[in-house]
Amino acid sequence: MKKHISIQDLRPGMYITGMDQSWFKTPFLRHKWTIKREDEIALLRSYGIQEVQIDTDKGCDLAEATNDQHTLNDHDVSLEVPSTSPDLSLGPNPEDIESARILRAEAISTLDIFFRQMEAPSPQHLQEIRNVVSTLLDGILEHQSAMVALIQMRRFDPNLASHGVDTGVLAMAIGQEHGCDPPRLKLVGLAALLHDIGQLRLPLNLIRKVEVFTPQEHKLMQAHCEMGVAILNQFPDFPDESKRMVLEHHERLDGSGYPKGLRGNQISELTQILSIADTYDAQISGRCSYPPVPPARALSELYRASIEGQYHPYLVQRLIQLLGVYPIGSLVRLNTGEQGVVVWVHSHSRLTPTIKLLKDPSGQPYPEQEIIDLAAQKTTTPLRSIEKTLDPHQEGWDMAKILEALW
Repeated sequence: MKKHISIQDLRPGMYITGMDQSWFKTPFLRHKWTIKREDEIALLRSYGIQEVQIDTDKGCDLAEATNDQHTLNDHDVSLEVPSTSPDLSLGPNPEDIESARILRAEAISTLDIFFRQMEAPSPQHLQEIRNVVSTLLDGILEHQSAMVALIQMRRFDPNLASHGVDTGVLAMAIGQEHGCDPPRLKLVGLAALLHDIGQLRLPLNLIRKVEVFTPQEHKLMQAHCEMGVAILNQFPDFPDESKRMVLEHHERLDGSGYPKGLRGNQISELTQILSIADTYDAQISGRCSYPPVPPARALSELYRASIEGQYHPYLVQRLIQLLGVYPIGSLVRLNTGEQGVVVWVHSHSRLTPTIKLLKDPSGQPYPEQEIIDLAAQKTTTPLRSIEKTLDPHQEGWDMAKILEALW
């Protein structure tokens, strides 16, 4: 049960689900967590928070916190510290995947409703999107691998809301890898969810076009950046820095982007993070008249563009560190001549992912598709390694269908 209590009554053991100030304006990374120590309560007080909402189903109630307070001393903080030993399982925890699916589906639904309400926007609509940012950030903290994996498991999906949510997850995850503080993660997350909102003002036949744009159509499409800012100007509390990211997410460091052709330090670091996340997700999902491309190729093209000066190489490397050199869904050929699909990437072994074997060395499909961890192979079998990536379409495989059936 959820209830509102005074900050004076907050005790270790209680589970916070909200506070009387916008989480978006606080420095706290999470907006839902179990209070472990008195100094956390002192920190909340120092930011002027006077009332919080607690969930007694997930934490202590008032009487319980008083009785159990002596069991929650500072040494209990060790319970929250994750193990540093590598996870040698062959794939994700099914519960993590399911939690990530629910979070993503709810976020897409909320964002889709928000887009449909743009004819009569209100501050409450924006608050719902802020809540989506907080929920996704919580999901990244608790289920990062599963959240990022889902982006690569889905089928071709040009939907504006799903692109916004997936770009938001990637941008905040890249920002976290880069060491961005909580306020900056919230700013880039908010901008990422709404970075293409200007496309709502474009003709539907242009958005849905599958052929390559004509020069005139491409110029019209470029107007979505400024149109997006015009829409967001209807919300007085929308952060200026997030609006700047929406305006500039197609700018490139070498001046080849739009709408203003900015260069170098004229483009903020957060905008670069959003641009990288947007470009990668657009490539693997297929957007703006372009067909989807395999994840490994999308990463390769991003890296090549960074070397050519369009993106900051260090930030692109953060994405590669997050996804692995061979992202989930990559079709690969092994040194044995076998074909397999990458089904999981361990944080401790980015070059040696877990794969599902699809074809034997002679090119025949395996009747039983074995899953093997290239980082933990038995010495009694031939040592397998990835030789190159392949195009799933040319090879006749539906990667999303394979992954969905597996996880």
